Amino acid sequence: MKAVALRERLIEHAMDGLLREISLDRANGLLGKTCIHPSHVLPVHALSVVSHEEFSDAKDILRPERGGGGVLRSAYTNKMNEVKPHRAWAERTLLRAEVFGVANADIGFVELLAAGLTE
Repeated sequence: MKAVALRERLIEHAMDGLLREISLDRANGLLGKTCIHPSHVLPVHALSVVSHEEFSDAKDILRPERGGGGVLRSAYTNKMNEVKPHRAWAERTLLRAEVFGVANADIGFVELLAAGLTE
């Protein structure tokens, strides 16, 4: 499903406001969401799935040999991860992965949302 068609379907199902709210919650450190309608479960779950990149970074940060701290390049080579400051984030990310799962490397939130939208 193309991005424009997906966006139209989300608007049609009044999900655009919910997606914005979930994104703002995550930006503010809130990871949970109460669903008041069954149609909200899919978008909340899809945006809670841990991306492959997040999972990879979290696993690297929490490797036992990293316990002393330091800085390491992300396996995706797009950032540097600091072991001590990012430790709490990595632990929360792995907990989220246990609950919501980890997306494959080539799957993003758009694909997860599109796969679950049905008429």
